[in-house]
Amino acid sequence: MRKIFLISLLMVSGGLMAQDFDDAVSPEAQAAAAMRTKRYREAENIYRQLLQRNPESMTNKHLLAHSLLLQQRFDESDSLLRVAYLQDSTNPGTYWYFGISAERQDRYNEAYGFFRRYIQRSQDKRLSEFNQSAWLHAGAAYRRKMHSNGIDYTEWADMVYCLENYLQAQPADPLVPQLRDFLDAVRLRQPRKGEKLVWTEQ
Repeated sequence: MRKIFLISLLMVSGGLMAQDFDDAVSPEAQAAAAMRTKRYREAENIYRQLLQRNPESMTNKHLLAHSLLLQQRFDESDSLLRVAYLQDSTNPGTYWYFGISAERQDRYNEAYGFFRRYIQRSQDKRLSEFNQSAWLHAGAAYRRKMHSNGIDYTEWADMVYCLENYLQAQPADPLVPQLRDFLDAVRLRQPRKGEKLVWTEQ
């Protein structure tokens, strides 16, 4: 009987300790874990609660918008980002998430423009705070447009410029060899002014 009591006590105390540990995890960490495991609705609920506590938080507005766009609720996400833009039009994060939203909706020109504005707004930030993959996203927007609608000379030059900047910024990226091969090939396909390049590389 004593042995059974001790086992029960250990099980109860273990459960209490586990509960205490869970309670000690911040809502931000819980939301981040939910995002990593694709539990986007759960993350959304946490970010909404955090915004209720601090309605002015740009970070929570951005992360809530991200959780919404990953659920393909683009209108809601974009509406929230417009609120963030009106609050502070200089915040680079708003342009980043606008870019991700446009990218996922195949709005190529908008995606390119938002990522370029993110880059411009980030120039006065510390290098560690600047997401260099913005160059890749901007170039990729025109790369996808080239496949579907075609790109003109200016768009072709911008695409090459952005991808070259990404290669320079991230030389250790595993994608570098493929990007170099693409750039070598697309330079041979430069459209003339007044023409459009429609090309899906093999």
